Amino acid sequence: MSWLASYLGDVEQLPSIIQLRSLYSDPLTPSSSPSPGGSPLREGSMERPTLPSPADWSEFLQASNNKVERDLAQLTLSDPEQRELYEAARLVQTAFRKYKGRPFREQKEVAAAVIQRCYKKYKQYALYKKMTQAAILIQSKFRSYQEQKKFQQSRRAAVLIQQYYRGYKEFGRLRLHRQGAAAALVQHKLRSSLLSKRQDQAARKIMRFLRRCRHR
Repeated sequence: MSWLASYLGDVEQLPSIIQLRSLYSDPLTPSSSPSPGGSPLREGSMERPTLPSPADWSEFLQASNNKVERDLAQLTLSDPEQRELYEAARLVQTAFRKYKGRPFREQKEVAAAVIQRCYKKYKQYALYKKMTQAAILIQSKFRSYQEQKKFQQSRRAAVLIQQYYRGYKEFGRLRLHRQGAAAALVQHKLRSSLLSKRQDQAARKIMRFLRRCRHR
């Protein structure tokens, strides 16, 4: 506190604003009116009251501190009073925590119900999405299977048609060949029969000629 007392003493050495105002705001009297040989201010206005010294300030502050300490000592509680105050504060804190904890528990229950409901909806949505994706995959696989099956059927049909066409052409060639062979055989038989007839006729002619020659 000594530094505060010395600071206040230094401040008090300076002229205060109130004193300066009173010095320059005093009205002029006939004795204080401006004259060639007179003084512009009164003699009483130049007098200053005695200011407290740093020692006075230190004594004042020390007395104030002693008074505050005495007041605080009077306010200090005894051990039973402190225990009673502690128990009362603990009871108040417990009651307040219970009062604050009840809405908090209700809020937790409501929040838990909301979270459970949202989680159930999320699980249902996830299951629906999974089933939808599975159905789309099954449809895609089935369509690809159907397309592949149709392609295989078309391919087998094309191969079968080609086989039938080749067989038909081969049968036609065989038929033409057989017809040609049959025609050649018929021609050969006809020729043979004609030749045999001619031979028979020639033989008959020769026999008739020989018979005629014998009768002569």
